[in-house]
Parts: sequence; structure tokens; C-alpha cells
Amino acid sequence: MKKPFILGIIGGFLGLATALFVILSASSNEMILSGVQAALFSSLGLMGAAIAKKETKFAGYMLITSAVFITLTVPIANTLNFLYLYLPTVACLGVAGTLCFMEPSGAEEMEDL
Repeated sequence: MKKPFILGIIGGFLGLATALFVILSASSNEMILSGVQAALFSSLGLMGAAIAKKETKFAGYMLITSAVFITLTVPIANTLNFLYLYLPTVACLGVAGTLCFMEPSGAEEMEDL
């Protein structure tokens, strides 16, 4: 259960760093809005990574939702040039969410013992 946690943490911090870069280099209000939304969804990804050990399925939903909505915040800035900046974040969060669904949850592991 380490992989979703580590990938989620990496993706969340990459998303926060990228969002901060976008906010600081913004030339319009739409770009600032896009950066703030990406920062909020990156925080959601960090929260999903934090609960990945106990609530595996719910954490998977949080991580995948975070990846999808970060991708959707990019067109708000009316430019797709920032999409390549967010690609590592989206990839890490998406893979972490997928791994949460592939691994058995904590309750199923206890029953196997």
C-alpha cells in the first residue's frame, strides 16, 4: 500500500508547485483562477494520498477526481500551453488512484488472515 501513498504525495506536491508557478507568472485573472483551482485539487490529491492506507477505495476516488479536475482547469486560462506543466501531476495522481483500486482494502486483508 506504499505505492499509492508515495505517488499521491509526489503528484500533490508537484501540482502545488506548478500551480504556484502559474499564479506567480500569470498575466490575466483567468490564469490566476486556473492556478488556484489546480492548487485546491492538488490539495484534494494530497488528502487522498493521506488516507490511502485505511480507506483505499475512497482515496482512489479522491485521487482520480483530483487528476481529472486538474486537467479540466487548464482550458479556463484560454491556453493549452500549461497542459504540459500539469502532465506529471495528472499522471502521478491518476496512477495512484488506479493502484488504489487494484490493491485489496484493509478489511479484505484481515479476512484473509
